[in-house]
Amino acid sequence: MTSTGFDRNGLDGAGIHWMQYLSMTSMSLLIFFIALDKALPSFHHLILLSMAKAGIICNGIS
Repeated sequence: MTSTGFDRNGLDGAGIHWMQYLSMTSMSLLIFFIALDKALPSFHHLILLSMAKAGIICNGIS
């Protein structure tokens, strides 16, 4: 999956659009962070604390 550039339609030499590369990378990061969240309780607590501080969740964590 090496790419030397994209044409004006956003396709590389193999015919893969740049947005497909972005979505593959995003999904890989999502899988990694979900696994990290399940494996490390401290990371899970950090995520919950960050979400509570941002006002995304309101479950009494301060």
